[in-house]
Amino acid sequence: SVPKHPYLPRDLAWLGGTEVELWIDQEGFRAIRPMMRLMGYSPRSRSLLPYGERGVSSDVSGGVAEFMPVKRESFAFHYATLDGPPMLRRVTVGGDESRDYLS
Repeated sequence: SVPKHPYLPRDLAWLGGTEVELWIDQEGFRAIRPMMRLMGYSPRSRSLLPYGERGVSSDVSGGVAEFMPVKRESFAFHYATLDGPPMLRRVTVGGDESRDYLS
């Protein structure tokens, strides 16, 4: 069978079905939750492990996973002197709300 994401290194195959959801609101109102899906992977980036690390294969020592929105949407937020800006409140991965990726 042909892998769904052939551009991913073998060690990152688990990333293929990953969905990321961003929770954004403006002062507790006008909440939006855009969903992102893996669309690409680029191995050509600056490594987070510049000198390598034991147990980490060389094909995952650097790279960028590229996520794009599942559907194109636009969102309206209020803009006034006393209104706060929209804030990213939470990031969920795979629908799992038990982890906090922002603190």
